[in-house]
Amino acid sequence: MRTGRLALAAALLLCAFSAYGEGLPKKVLLVPIDDRPATTQFAQMIGDMAGVKVELPPPNILGKFTQPGWPESILQWMEKKGLDQYDAVVLSTDMIAYGGLIASRTNRSSYNLAIKRLKELERLRATAPDTKFYGFSANTRLAPTATKETETWILDMSRYAVESERYRYNKTPSRARTLENLKALIPKGEIEKYSLVRERNLKVQQELLRMTGSVFDYMILGQDDAQVEGPHVRETNRLKSDSSALGIVSRVFFAEGIDQHSNVLVSRALIDSAGWSPRVRIVFADEAAKRRVAAYESESIESSLRAQLLVSGATPVGDNESFDYSLYVNTPDSSTLRMNVFLDSLRTEVDQGFPVAVADINLGKSGTGDPALFNVVTENGRAVRLLAYAGWNTAGNTMGTAIPAANVYLLARKEQVDPLVREVALRKFVLHRLVNDFEYHSFVRPEAYALIKEMNSSKAETYGADFVRLNDYVSQDMKKRLIEQFAQQLLGTRFYVGAKQFEIIGLKDVVAYLPWPRAYEVRLEFDVETREVIGEEGLPRILILPLGNGGNG
Repeated sequence: MRTGRLALAAALLLCAFSAYGEGLPKKVLLVPIDDRPATTQFAQMIGDMAGVKVELPPPNILGKFTQPGWPESILQWMEKKGLDQYDAVVLSTDMIAYGGLIASRTNRSSYNLAIKRLKELERLRATAPDTKFYGFSANTRLAPTATKETETWILDMSRYAVESERYRYNKTPSRARTLENLKALIPKGEIEKYSLVRERNLKVQQELLRMTGSVFDYMILGQDDAQVEGPHVRETNRLKSDSSALGIVSRVFFAEGIDQHSNVLVSRALIDSAGWSPRVRIVFADEAAKRRVAAYESESIESSLRAQLLVSGATPVGDNESFDYSLYVNTPDSSTLRMNVFLDSLRTEVDQGFPVAVADINLGKSGTGDPALFNVVTENGRAVRLLAYAGWNTAGNTMGTAIPAANVYLLARKEQVDPLVREVALRKFVLHRLVNDFEYHSFVRPEAYALIKEMNSSKAETYGADFVRLNDYVSQDMKKRLIEQFAQQLLGTRFYVGAKQFEIIGLKDVVAYLPWPRAYEVRLEFDVETREVIGEEGLPRILILPLGNGGNG
């Protein structure tokens, strides 16, 4: 039975579908939550698979790290672009209300100012009644932003928030003492500011719910880094109750994570336009582990995964149902026996040509992927046959990257997007994930942190000559690793475009740099060279060395 279902899935994947529905969008406007690669570049690369241009505001108005973006300038830019020229708008309400994710955790913007900015969206939406609007907003995370100013007490504030919530429902003397002890560790006035920011953000999100329908066709409230307990649980319950009272439950979705929702909503916009939903079969490394709660999340892995699938436009299916692709989810702390079975199954399905995406959520404390899974994915040319791979930061971030990539690639096949564009974009994104997700976080970032320590600088913020040295190290190491993985995974691989065969022959325009004054994430850019294979011998493989520089961060 299982072999038959897999054969059916493979046959469906390889079959040439005739386009139906309204067709794919040509242009999507994305207002991101900030300027990091995960919130901008990933969505653009996913759009590339479908030949869809995902357009961003100019970088100089998006802000950087603790410098907020400029909401008024972004609104003006949106108006000048003419929203009726776009098929869909994907928009971070936190960028419009506050100037971005980091700014949303501060009290720089009042409630009235945030609402005034958001109300401008009603006017802009009226100029483009046929353009779909997809919004997303971050439910405030437990911890403040990690900076030089907060690094000595950031964890104490998280603990205080959780303990304060426990005390709200059970006022015991021991909990009162715990709160007093924690309060003594936090600078005066910071608790009050933290509480006021949470209250403001909740009120703004309640207004966003009222705007859903008149402005937004679909809204995601994404839970930024959290735990099972804390004030976010009460806030989320209030927002769910409000959405029910407003009769907009079908338009509002709650999901873990926030950085990945640009990807998720680009997928949703494309899938909505085609009137098609990919059916996804889930394979967990450990079935029991799906009931656990992953690090920095508040719901079970199973619940979190289901939400990522649904908000992306996909449909999860059971073992005995037909499906379009299998999503292999590497759960945390699986037994050796179960992990071996999982890896053997993954090898078999990929090697036999079945449609498979991989989400590695067996992440270390620093967000690093599983070496055993990485080795299986990259051996014997297996990576180039995947629909998607991701393994970074949190479970929600990872699943919300792998799923949209697989969705959009299969949609692009169904809608007969230019095969050369589609196939090159897929391979680029898989290679990008291998180097960016696994190689950077497993090897480069730990060495970068060691260098920061050697320079007696701060992990939270690094500036001046120290940053130049840090950025140079990261840039050179990442370029080297990209070249190595390209040579192992892509160089010389071939694919068909109709009756013609193409070969990947080179790498060019490589750029790697730290986008923010810290080593937590890296921006990696590159392109690949292809040529048509002519005759029996084909063409020579040429490894083109990078021409870009390291950037200035």
